[in-house]
Amino acid sequence: MSIHTRSRSAKLRCLLGGIALLTACVSSGQPSLGPRPLSSAADVITEAEIAGSHASTAYEAIEFSRPQFLMSKIDVAPLAEREVYLDGTRLGGIGELSGIPASSVREIRFVRSLDAAASGIGRAGGAILVISKTGR
Repeated sequence: MSIHTRSRSAKLRCLLGGIALLTACVSSGQPSLGPRPLSSAADVITEAEIAGSHASTAYEAIEFSRPQFLMSKIDVAPLAEREVYLDGTRLGGIGELSGIPASSVREIRFVRSLDAAASGIGRAGGAILVISKTGR
């Protein structure tokens, strides 16, 4: 076997080993970039959490339980403001949360900008969905 053939064989083994390593890394259970569920437990503040936070407004409930909902830098469009919806009706920006009494809220959901666009709500900044105890 010539030196040239051995060199080519070593390069091929190295290339195949690299591919095997990359395949193992990709399939190791890391989160995928594919479609995500509209919400997960981390994206929902329950009525029990709201009551336990002793917040007086929906804004305070978010601030105490999941302050990352209020930070745009965790989403695709860091300068875009989140839209707030109360029982499916668009209220406006994050400031509207201060006008919603925490005692009237059943659940608060955070919807990231990509998921919001896919479901037809919110804009580039994503959305915060507030569901009242009397709402749907």
